[in-house]
Amino acid sequence: MAHEQQRAGFEQPKGDARPIYYFEFPAPGPPDIETPVDAAVKRCVRAGFGGLIPTLPQGTVLRDMDDINAVRDMYRTLLAKAAAADLTVGFFLDAAFEHLVIRMMDDVGETDLHAKLLECKEYICREGESLSRRLHEGELLSLVAYSEAWGDVIDLRPFIKDGKLVWQVPQGNWLVREYLAVPEPDCRRANYLSFDASYRYISMAFGLFAEVLSPYLGTTLTTLAYAEIGFHGMNRRDWDPSFNKLFIKRFGFDPAPLYPALFGYAGKDTTHYKAMLMTVRASMISNGIIEALHRFATELGLCTFGSLTEPKLTACSFTAGDAMLSNLHSPCALFDKAYLYGTNSVKIAAGAAYNFDVERVDGELFRGYTRHDRISLLKDAMNAFARGVNHAALHLPKELMAESEFGDFAARVQTMLRGGRHVADIALLYPIYDLHSKVTLYVSPVTGYEYPETSTDSDYMTLINAISFYAGHDLTVLHPRTMRASCRTEGGVLYLDNKKNRESFRIVVLPATNIISLPNLRMLKKFFSEGGKILATGVLPTMAFEYDKDGKNDEEVRRLTREIFGEDATNKNIMRRYCHNQNEAGGEALFLYFNATTVDGTHMTKSSLVNRAINSFGVPLDVYLPGMGRFEGTGALNAIYPEFHNVGLDRSFPDGGMFNHIHKRTDEGDIYYFSNATDKDYNHHLLLRRAQDVDEWDPHTGKIHARPEKFVSYRGEIYTYLRLTLPAHTSTFFVSRPVSPDRELPVMTVIENLETEHAKLNTEF
Repeated sequence: MAHEQQRAGFEQPKGDARPIYYFEFPAPGPPDIETPVDAAVKRCVRAGFGGLIPTLPQGTVLRDMDDINAVRDMYRTLLAKAAAADLTVGFFLDAAFEHLVIRMMDDVGETDLHAKLLECKEYICREGESLSRRLHEGELLSLVAYSEAWGDVIDLRPFIKDGKLVWQVPQGNWLVREYLAVPEPDCRRANYLSFDASYRYISMAFGLFAEVLSPYLGTTLTTLAYAEIGFHGMNRRDWDPSFNKLFIKRFGFDPAPLYPALFGYAGKDTTHYKAMLMTVRASMISNGIIEALHRFATELGLCTFGSLTEPKLTACSFTAGDAMLSNLHSPCALFDKAYLYGTNSVKIAAGAAYNFDVERVDGELFRGYTRHDRISLLKDAMNAFARGVNHAALHLPKELMAESEFGDFAARVQTMLRGGRHVADIALLYPIYDLHSKVTLYVSPVTGYEYPETSTDSDYMTLINAISFYAGHDLTVLHPRTMRASCRTEGGVLYLDNKKNRESFRIVVLPATNIISLPNLRMLKKFFSEGGKILATGVLPTMAFEYDKDGKNDEEVRRLTREIFGEDATNKNIMRRYCHNQNEAGGEALFLYFNATTVDGTHMTKSSLVNRAINSFGVPLDVYLPGMGRFEGTGALNAIYPEFHNVGLDRSFPDGGMFNHIHKRTDEGDIYYFSNATDKDYNHHLLLRRAQDVDEWDPHTGKIHARPEKFVSYRGEIYTYLRLTLPAHTSTFFVSRPVSPDRELPVMTVIENLETEHAKLNTEF
């Protein structure tokens, strides 16, 4: 976007840059639908929003054609009024539509859309027993004899005759286990793990209202919206009969004998088995419902907007599979239930956008907030924007709907954060294979929402927050697949070579992980050998995701880890505060041990130590905020919601919030967004790398003014030094262009240590 166009869009935001308003249709039945729909459209216009996504009241059941026709009438009325008001509308795949489609198919005897579960049937057999036992109903995926004592597994499929297991039990104690894909009992959900089933469900749901929706396609109707994508079956045992074929296609061998690893121990290679099995399980969501939504919407000329089931995401493999790949086409963060609950989801959604070259980072904000006020809502919106969201849809309470102040603010921020390239000098490798390897399925009569347990050494989200909220630096989360396919290293710099979002990293962070992709580790070794800086915490990798029976890949992982981090770091009999390794090219590798425990019981490395480690590398980073408040992470943002709410973790943040920023670069210059979501005013200096002419653009008022600046030298680079004044609960943009090469710069102050210079610098200007 050209500078002049951006300025015009900032001063007078356009409709497509404005946020979206979630509103609730009345329950089907009342004769008067004009009044609530008309009121919603007027409220949307008054609040400065650009579109609406209508939902039905939670628990709505469409019982007959009268109910269906009532919803059609509501959409017909909404679309007409929205078109007249120049607003857009999203068609929301409501749970009521899904239940209706499933029921309609059941009525004609078709159950192929049903969600399915992985069922495990087991029974004990005795040594020497001659078994002749009929198999259970369901699609058989694995039949094994399992020794709990030794973890030994015998594939019993060759012993099936005429629907019976006929087998002579050998020496030892054995359990016979049948693993079956069975329809979910009392099913009202579609099979999200199947592309075909998902696509048919979406087509049928849309088809119920196609007569009303079709005339507005691509004009007023612009979005296919959804929510709650993830594993929702009993005990999260969602499954699909295609699993074995998909596994064979991915890894080249039959997974049937590995099924015991899904529910527990299956021998010395259990970690490898789990990582591979859960990787395929996760792929069924991204290649199933997520791909079906994208394909269907694209065919109709619509965009998609929707969120995953769990905004916490620290244990995403259990709830959402691979959260980054599930955000592949329309990355979306989710702020749900309470202030700050969902902050973690933004870095994963934004990371997916940066990894896979998607311009838009969606955010579903304020869903189901139980306690809120205008200030907390504004602060959470700023948290979302400064961590990467640039296209928000909001469940707006009356506190923000009286006038257009909030809508105008959000529109200005979104205008500025669209397009450009994300700038961060730090990359963090997403430890998804390690997360997969920690999942264990189970069978239990538990009802209601089943909260996942996060593995005690899964520290990646705590580490992300330590870098952001304590060290004050932005970062990009890199998916292992992206690192393999789209990254290269040269001269101690790791490059993300996308077509649009091109990034370069001088520091790579490796969170605690036992298992890693071998090509990723080889790249990290090359990065280190050429002068790159690597920071690792808690646990170093010892296993390769690329499993081989003879263990040669694991041996290479251990060798490369030792070469990067040194002998002491890989010796479990040595425990220090840290281990440091360096080479002649300037490469450095720091390993920090766990030294604290978070409120959710996971291990962590203190944020203060992480900050010292980053500073010790001496890398000239893009932004320095030495005066920002430091938030020492406690893992509060990782806690499950009941704990988060009941213990009052949202109130444990010093000063009521955190300081955030994001940096984007366009062909014309740089855009910095700073947000102060604390309850204290901020009035300190900051440093921006490169000599720049800077203007300040206030998204709350739309005013623009030039900023005085000076130039200093720090860590061998020229920095622009400015004063940043941000009252509590406000944010601002610094928009800059490089200083002309013809301009003679003054003699610059050389800063040796930014922290010790803080007090001195803060007295200037």
